[in-house]
Amino acid sequence: MMRVKRRLLPLPIVLGLLFAPLLSASDTAYACSCAALPTVEERVRSADVVAIGTVVSVYEERITVDSKSGQGEIINTNGVFAIGAYYKGTGPAEMAVNDPISNGGCGLVSSNSVGREAVLFLDLSGGDYRTHLCAGSHFISPDEVSRAETIAEIEAVTGPGQPPEVSPPQDDPAEHTESTPWAVVLPLAFAIPLAVLFVPAFLRRRAGH
Repeated sequence: MMRVKRRLLPLPIVLGLLFAPLLSASDTAYACSCAALPTVEERVRSADVVAIGTVVSVYEERITVDSKSGQGEIINTNGVFAIGAYYKGTGPAEMAVNDPISNGGCGLVSSNSVGREAVLFLDLSGGDYRTHLCAGSHFISPDEVSRAETIAEIEAVTGPGQPPEVSPPQDDPAEHTESTPWAVVLPLAFAIPLAVLFVPAFLRRRAGH
């Protein structure tokens, strides 16, 4: 009886066969792939707004996506930034920034980003501030030397940063509510006594004629 020798497949092929279904099941359009990161000058030129700010809060956005395995839902985390300085353009002291999904999707903000300072290269689209890692946005190292170097790189292109826009003081509606009755009452307070004095005298004179 002839024995048939079983040839073992090479290990890389075996691993490929084992993990291929997993890779295809998790295939989505959200893998982050950037070309060579542009220079600071190129990032500034392509951005509508350049600023430095600190994440003060995060908020979630649910997005429905289609993949080879079917339709699913993912959560995109965006951030609200307190802006310290604008280096291109101008804007409010606090802004909501929308960016892609942080896990593998070129996103900057995640649930643990609160308190971190970032350089923001922003697109302004329809009133929304948007960014992503490929635009050059990134968190700044808390180390003072690294932070100073990062700011110096930007200022070498843009010049010194400018503070956020200051909103004009709003009138207190309560002030108008309180002052309006007096604007009516005070003239009446003078008009009524004058009418009491002069109207009867005027009527008598007319009756005498």
